[in-house]
Amino acid sequence: MVDTPETDPERDFGVLLGWKATPAGNQTLLIMQSTRKTPQSNDDVREFRYFITKEQAVLLGNYLYMVAGETPPRRKRPGLIERILSR
Repeated sequence: MVDTPETDPERDFGVLLGWKATPAGNQTLLIMQSTRKTPQSNDDVREFRYFITKEQAVLLGNYLYMVAGETPPRRKRPGLIERILSR
């Protein structure tokens, strides 16, 4: 991470309202929405867009599970029929 010389609470802090992730070729477009107060209009919602690699998306997801004290869901092992047909 890059150190910023000064933190501006009016600019740098808020409440996460929602997010959306969309495949974008080899990357993922992550859109995050936040606000500093109860939104009264669309102008109160800030939207940030990030291009992240698929590896970064996986790391971010696993990190969020870890800080939340949860474990990521396990992938279900394919059934016998799926394993036979995939050969």
